[in-house]
Amino acid sequence: MARSDFLDLDCLAYATRRTGRAVTNVFNARMAGFDLNVSQFGLLVAVSKMPGATLAAIGEAMLIDESTLARNFAVMERRGLIAAAGGRGRGGKHLTLTPEGKQLLVEAGGVWRAINRELARELGVEEAAAGRAFLVALGAAAERLKQQPRKEPAADKPARRRIGERA
Repeated sequence: MARSDFLDLDCLAYATRRTGRAVTNVFNARMAGFDLNVSQFGLLVAVSKMPGATLAAIGEAMLIDESTLARNFAVMERRGLIAAAGGRGRGGKHLTLTPEGKQLLVEAGGVWRAINRELARELGVEEAAAGRAFLVALGAAAERLKQQPRKEPAADKPARRRIGERA
């Protein structure tokens, strides 16, 4: 039993976040030689697939919060891996990979693919494919639910009072 198995909360959010952290830890450890973490590598890939896109468009496509995206972009720009041209702010800067960024993407991409193959072998190729399909479906379901208006108030959340209002 893993140290944190007792924390199984029978919750899809907890399970996916915990699993995400475990997978991220493996990738981060193996990518350390490139001085890249999962988020930074993902940003390299996104910019390579969306050349000229704005930071805002890439963040939307990756479902990454603004602070994480801005932090990783700043690191990658400082390292000379991503170049930004054009306007100011998230919506104005258009991103491209520099030659150094393209080279790092090629080199780190080989290791990235190898880690994916190792995890698939460890899990079983069919189970890995089923897991990826489940995660895609779970993400799509969550996006659909996010778009729906809430029908009833949360039963476990007390109603908010206005400032100065008495109970």
